[in-house]
Amino acid sequence: MRIGLYGGSFNPIHNGHIDVATAVKDEFALDRVLFMVAKDPPHKKVADGVDARTRFAMTQAGVGGVDGFFASDLELQRPGKSYTLYTVRDLREAYPKAEIYCIVGADMLLELSTWYEAETLLRETSFIGVGRSGVEGDLEAEAARLHEVYGASIYLSRFEGPHISSTAIRQAIEDALPIAQWIPQSVEAFIYEEGVYLPDDFQGMQQKLRQTLKEKRYKHTMGTVRCAIELAARYGADGKKARLAALLHDCAKFDIPTQIKLCAQYDVDITELLAISPAIIHGPLGAAIAKTEYGVTDEVVLSAIYWHTLCREKMTKLEKIIYLADKIEPNRDFAGVEAIREAARRGLDYGVLACMDRSIDYVHALDKALHPNVLRARTYIREHIKEDGN
Repeated sequence: MRIGLYGGSFNPIHNGHIDVATAVKDEFALDRVLFMVAKDPPHKKVADGVDARTRFAMTQAGVGGVDGFFASDLELQRPGKSYTLYTVRDLREAYPKAEIYCIVGADMLLELSTWYEAETLLRETSFIGVGRSGVEGDLEAEAARLHEVYGASIYLSRFEGPHISSTAIRQAIEDALPIAQWIPQSVEAFIYEEGVYLPDDFQGMQQKLRQTLKEKRYKHTMGTVRCAIELAARYGADGKKARLAALLHDCAKFDIPTQIKLCAQYDVDITELLAISPAIIHGPLGAAIAKTEYGVTDEVVLSAIYWHTLCREKMTKLEKIIYLADKIEPNRDFAGVEAIREAARRGLDYGVLACMDRSIDYVHALDKALHPNVLRARTYIREHIKEDGN
């Protein structure tokens, strides 16, 4: 058996890590690649204070289901400092007949001689070096030097790893910018559902909300957050407002009797809405709860929450984004959702119209009443749709 040992903090694991491991596994005919998550270093925190167990869980999410890829917490289980030499020896004990190859990036390869007991480590295991743009240094010359000085077996991959920065990913999350282009979808879902890297005030509201929602509704909510951030970036809206409105768009999604009681408590007039459909009252009620219970004062955000079930003429860009994100977030799988997603890629208004058309057909098929706002909003968008659809 040929095993690749790929160590790192994976904070978070991203497509660059996956691409490197895939290329090296194929090029060197490895049977498996172990993503070895580094433990929390003593006397200091990993960037953004993300603990090792969370990083391990993210890594599991990222490589789960990929043939031959496994997340390992071996270093997390070992007491004291974790050095690569100890990890290699533990692996040799677990896999006595295996060939172990340590996979390292160009920057790490250039520093191998400074590692703990480097001479012993280089004698006991082989290394595969992967180049990366922007890293200065002659990898071939260093590999030859390590072989001459230590007798090391250093192999250089033909693959050049993409330049993806974990720091940039963490900053993008902080700034409510899309990250889907950089990380596996499973990792993105984990990050948002667990509140990793998100601002403290947002995490506080998120944790409070999670206690009130069923797990399926919570996952839908965080999927809506991800989708709203993407739509905001694509169509020039404020990502932080979109993130907040999406988080709280279903904060009033309780059973109908509870919603009716809360409407009385928060003085939300739902006389007309009840006559049409109780299913739409959580929009207006949600705006009241977001303001009263979550301290939201931004009227633009509150309006997006309020109108996401009703729609209206002259919908703001944020109102359209929340209305649409609610319907096409990644967890949605109803018949016709892909057509709406495709329309949304064409333009925001096109996506909203496709969503309205589907909702109208669905309500009519059930022989239920439709709030007239939806028809008026659709007519208005059709008459005023821009050439670029946003």
